[in-house]
Amino acid sequence: METIKTVLLTGATGYLGSRLMEKMLKANYRVCIIKRENSILNQIKNFRGDFKFYNNDDESIKQAFLENNIDLIVHTATLYGRKGETILQIKEANLDFPLLVLKYAIEYNVGYFINTGTSLPIYTNQYALFKNQFSQCLEFLSSKINVINVLLEHFYGPGDEDSKFITGMIHKMKQNVPKIELTLGIQIRDFIFIEDVLTAYFVLIKNLDKFKDYNSIPLGSGVGITIKEVVKLIKVYSESHSELVFGAIPMRETELMKSDANISKLNELGWFPKYSIEDGLKLVIQSEHK
Repeated sequence: METIKTVLLTGATGYLGSRLMEKMLKANYRVCIIKRENSILNQIKNFRGDFKFYNNDDESIKQAFLENNIDLIVHTATLYGRKGETILQIKEANLDFPLLVLKYAIEYNVGYFINTGTSLPIYTNQYALFKNQFSQCLEFLSSKINVINVLLEHFYGPGDEDSKFITGMIHKMKQNVPKIELTLGIQIRDFIFIEDVLTAYFVLIKNLDKFKDYNSIPLGSGVGITIKEVVKLIKVYSESHSELVFGAIPMRETELMKSDANISKLNELGWFPKYSIEDGLKLVIQSEHK
């Protein structure tokens, strides 16, 4: 079993990254955080443990590697492009920035790089384009650093952003928005609860010595469900009076019609998801009452 002491984590101010950081600190890892200079630290400001902040410019990233004996990179930083960002901003966040981290990881002989990739096909949207391009860069350079590319499905949980599908839909339903317009909702998706995502990452970290060169690891619940079914469940569990208008929004030309993860590789490591979509939705909706 690989002994990991110091982790360089990107995206710690985001939803997934902050939850991973908290779990890492509780497991007594030293955590070096690469963040934007103007990042809001509300989610992590009260965390206790051994951690340092570095900005995401070239000199600061290099300093992180100079000052710390980093064993592992966990890259969770991302930009979905849901808030009107330009293609250049999406490229910088999802390709240019992680390439800079990867450059120094190789230069300073870091053993492992866990990348939070995407299950979306490369031409689905701009986010998927640059996410997949970075995964290709990782594969190209995997003779110099061992890579686990996590093909993450749609994750959700309490406290996630409204821009995410499930959280946003729950908020609309709880506000009893009179009419919610949707596509036909026949697309099949794999939704995975945040706690299952976290345990999966830690199973990978505990089993790093089993991974050499480049490895793609699908991560989801392993169960597909239509968008329509999920939205109907949210309406029932939130006791909403909103009217659901399926078919009011046309499908994207690049719409992915089916996405569900083959989680057999994680199963072989002893990981299995614990939360069904029903359990997860109820927990998110209950958290809204607090």
